[in-house]
Amino acid sequence: MSRRKVREVILQTIFQLAFQQEGFEEYALNYLDNQPLSKEDREFSKNFIVGFLKEVEIIDKKIAENLKGWTLERLSKIDLAILRLACYEIIFLEDIPKNVSINEGIELAKKYSDDESRKFINGLLDSISQDINKEN
Repeated sequence: MSRRKVREVILQTIFQLAFQQEGFEEYALNYLDNQPLSKEDREFSKNFIVGFLKEVEIIDKKIAENLKGWTLERLSKIDLAILRLACYEIIFLEDIPKNVSINEGIELAKKYSDDESRKFINGLLDSISQDINKEN
């Protein structure tokens, strides 16, 4: 399965966090077990979710710092899930180039959101990436 398809499965998993916070990690790992993923993709997805959940507060803080005139609560649930996925990659997965993470976030927005959200996500991810580059 392509990494893009794996990201879609991860996005679907992260999206559920907006609706079920208690016991989410167990739910998410069970969800991933039931997806048509290769062993390697399932392992990547599970590691991604476990890592993401450890860092979600940092991710949300970084997103909030870069929002201009918005709050996390105002974002649509799917846009927030896309931003969280891409931000986790940008901040914590150094083996994935930042521009790839931004592009994949845009592609997910094209599929799951609307044109305005795609532009918003593009700008926000670029801003976050620039912040991370300044910090390193």
